[in-house]
Amino acid sequence: MPWATVLRNVAFGLELRSVPRRDREEIARAYVDKVGLSGFEDAYPHQLSGGMRQRVGLARALAVDADILLMDEPFASVDEQIRRQFQEDLLRLLSDERKTVIFVTHSIEEAVYVSDQVVILTRGPSSVSKVVRPGIDRSGGWDDIRRSPAYLDWVEQIWHELRGYLER
Repeated sequence: MPWATVLRNVAFGLELRSVPRRDREEIARAYVDKVGLSGFEDAYPHQLSGGMRQRVGLARALAVDADILLMDEPFASVDEQIRRQFQEDLLRLLSDERKTVIFVTHSIEEAVYVSDQVVILTRGPSSVSKVVRPGIDRSGGWDDIRRSPAYLDWVEQIWHELRGYLER
């Protein structure tokens, strides 16, 4: 909502659920902090970068405590450095929040990095071609994932599957 501050945007879903003002502001402030936007509570969307606006959207979704979050190309509008930081932040947040996320992306690397399972779709009209469960070990830290042989193998396997559709 371009006319509303970051805090008001994050609290909006709580307001729709009739959460008392004091409670919704406390919850909204906590999620603004969790997504790294402390100090921007009174800023308006036009004063934020694209990446910061994406973080506001994530905070708003987490604040209402939904069991399932739908994220459709959430990092598409940011550069590669910010995208990687967001991916790490998302994994960290979700390990705390324990949410189910349906994450739509065209990036094979991103899908393998952030997902417990990847649904591969056929070319349009899309249907499910295959569901894979990469089983990437995240216990060593976020930095180690992209260098792990398992990660690299899954990226290649999925690319091979998708390339088959392009050649048909």
